[in-house]
Amino acid sequence: MAAVVAAAIGVGVTVFVVAQLPIFLIWFERKVAAHTQDRLGPMRVGWHGVLQSFADGIKLVFKEDIIPKGADQFLFKLAPFLVVMGAFSAFAVIPWGDGLVVSDLNIGLLYVIAISSFGAIGLLMAGWASNNKYALYGGMRSAAQMVSYEIPTAIVILSVVAQVESLNLQDVISAQADGLLG
Repeated sequence: MAAVVAAAIGVGVTVFVVAQLPIFLIWFERKVAAHTQDRLGPMRVGWHGVLQSFADGIKLVFKEDIIPKGADQFLFKLAPFLVVMGAFSAFAVIPWGDGLVVSDLNIGLLYVIAISSFGAIGLLMAGWASNNKYALYGGMRSAAQMVSYEIPTAIVILSVVAQVESLNLQDVISAQADGLLG
């Protein structure tokens, strides 16, 4: 029981850090870009602009949701959720520790490749749902680019599978710990 609580705390801390890290990294990127361009960068919100990311988030929440005339509203609103769902669902099989995984699938690597492809479907859906041929062309182009990056990624993953002889992510991690992939 203590191991499960410790693992849950570790996962919670990891998720919290990963969720908060972009706030700092966006501010840092803006400051670095500003200094390389010989300007100050964000300075108005908080001390040296540290609250700029929060101000941007608040602004984003209150922005108007514009749906093109003649668009399929249901599919147009569903497309972003499909893209995000594909990105987050891939984490279901990622092991956070020894035996600490949401779903320990025997085909975990295949699941990650397949579920991360939902992003391309969401882009196509958004282009189609807008009822605009140029948006559809843009969605098709973006989806084709995503698929073109997935192919070399899958080939690299298959090289790991060939050495480990398993699609289970727990087996891949244990093979790395044993030094079989080095």
